[in-house]
Amino acid sequence: MANGARGKNGGPSKSFMTVGPTLHYSHANVHWCWVLSVLIYAGTCLFWTQIHTGQVLLAWDHVFDFSINRLHPYTDRPLSIFEYPWQILVLALLMGILGAAPVLTAQLLSFRYSLPMLLAVLFLARLPLMAAFLLVSCVAVACRPLRFRSRFIAIVLCLSPQLVYWAAFGGGESDPVKWGFSYAPWLGAWLVGVGMAGVAIGIGHFTRYRPGLVWTVSGVALTIAVLVFTRKISFAELDYQLYIAHNNPEEVREFRDHDMRPLLDQAMHNPTTKSYLQELFYPTEPILLREELKKEIQIQLGYDRWPNWFEVPDELRYQRRRTQLLREYRYFIEKWPHSRRLPIALYFQALLNEYSPDIRMLGQREILSFYSDYPNHENLPIWHRIVDQAPRSPEATEARYRIAFHQAGRGRFKEAMDVCDVAEAEILRHLERQAQDTTSGERSWKVFTSPASTVMTASKLKRVLRKVRELRSLISQESQMPSEESRRRLAQFVVLNPHRPDYADRLDELLAATNPNDPLRDNLQLAKCRLITDLQLRADKLRALIEEFPRSDGAVRGLYELGLLQVERWKAADAPEDAKARFLAEARTVLGELLQKHPQSLYTDPAREILEGLPKP
Repeated sequence: MANGARGKNGGPSKSFMTVGPTLHYSHANVHWCWVLSVLIYAGTCLFWTQIHTGQVLLAWDHVFDFSINRLHPYTDRPLSIFEYPWQILVLALLMGILGAAPVLTAQLLSFRYSLPMLLAVLFLARLPLMAAFLLVSCVAVACRPLRFRSRFIAIVLCLSPQLVYWAAFGGGESDPVKWGFSYAPWLGAWLVGVGMAGVAIGIGHFTRYRPGLVWTVSGVALTIAVLVFTRKISFAELDYQLYIAHNNPEEVREFRDHDMRPLLDQAMHNPTTKSYLQELFYPTEPILLREELKKEIQIQLGYDRWPNWFEVPDELRYQRRRTQLLREYRYFIEKWPHSRRLPIALYFQALLNEYSPDIRMLGQREILSFYSDYPNHENLPIWHRIVDQAPRSPEATEARYRIAFHQAGRGRFKEAMDVCDVAEAEILRHLERQAQDTTSGERSWKVFTSPASTVMTASKLKRVLRKVRELRSLISQESQMPSEESRRRLAQFVVLNPHRPDYADRLDELLAATNPNDPLRDNLQLAKCRLITDLQLRADKLRALIEEFPRSDGAVRGLYELGLLQVERWKAADAPEDAKARFLAEARTVLGELLQKHPQSLYTDPAREILEGLPKP
């Protein structure tokens, strides 16, 4: 064998890796077609990344994040295949291209021509395990032992590693039926891959495998995937799921209730903090020090910041979280100003701006709570935009209430009443429609459900309806006196913020300015009763209010508040059993009296619902 390696029969030995039939043609033409197929494949990887992250190119720290190996997240977030069934076809087409194009390239050209595609899967699509299984397939299809006379059988056999990958890492749903459907995209991907191979090899059989087969079938499949996605799902819906749908302020951890007692204890016993506070002449006695620390936190939170000495844990960094959410809301609003999801984005934006720390509750119970039920004047443009651009949307009902609130606060009671009338009519219409949808949904069980068209659930709409009716009752003609001074006091009372520390003082000022015949007096007394933290004392004050103003709207609400209070006391875990029985009986009596004496009251329906939920005597 002086002239080279020889085989067993004396001829030249054959290499383990072979070249495909397409390389027999002009290399310039082959290379151009190969480059085009690589570019289409890279575009497929980028499109795959975009429909799952919203970004075409990721930062380098994300590119090398290979922590996600299972395929279930791709069928669930951001676009669930059970809410967007067309996503099954899109995923099947894209994954079919990713799984078949490198194998076709390795078979028709050679293994080294498939390497750029493997790198694209690894770094652009961020599918490291997929790249590993593709490597096995490409090596197998390019090696001599698997060079069958039937190229189609060979490539189908060499696609089996991808099938193993999809089967092993594809499922993830707990429901058996949904678990089965979660494999639909990957089963479809295998069919797409086999179909691409069949078309390419079938055409190549008659054209003697001229260059251009891989990029042609890949380009057609990618074009279909893009068209289906843009026409049946859309990038606006993708951005909605990425930036809006899962960023409801009511569900954000930072804006939930937080127990401040452990953090206050930690601050009081931290040597560094104690030394810092002593330099600022804080008291050393524990009780006085605790009160001073709470007072300092309250003052600083009034300016939307934390004291310098306070070590803020991540779950309390609500300012940073607010900034992040507002940035994402603005991104969607500016990018998709005509989207059908715009009312929800604007609603979240305005609602998040309304969120403020409840300073009064922090001082009373050492719990950091946030409220959003007080409309701020700065958010009026957003609420007006919702009404102007989506007047029939459920979110517009909340916007109308807050607009009416501010109009009443300016003394424009007639305009506020008109807005309340429209809001109530719209709420009733939406409630009726949702009831019909719920009834039809109960009659049929479906695996696939349409994504929610609104965030205003029936319970939210009922809550807004009650607030609208309360505001309308408060500013009605029966609650007004002819004098301008009385109307001014009513407007001032409407816009009082019950969460401010000076709320009780402001109530006393208004109460002192009223005469015994002022129709606002019962509402002022009721507002003072609701501030009492002692439950027994609050119950006594409510009973006295009901006796003093038996025919007023304040007495009607007082009955409702007393019933709620007794239900709360009945549910208390630390109450004795005999006391619980007494509270339950009184709750039934009070709520029953409300239904009997005031059947047309705005509190009749919620009182009836509470009564129906109580245990029968």
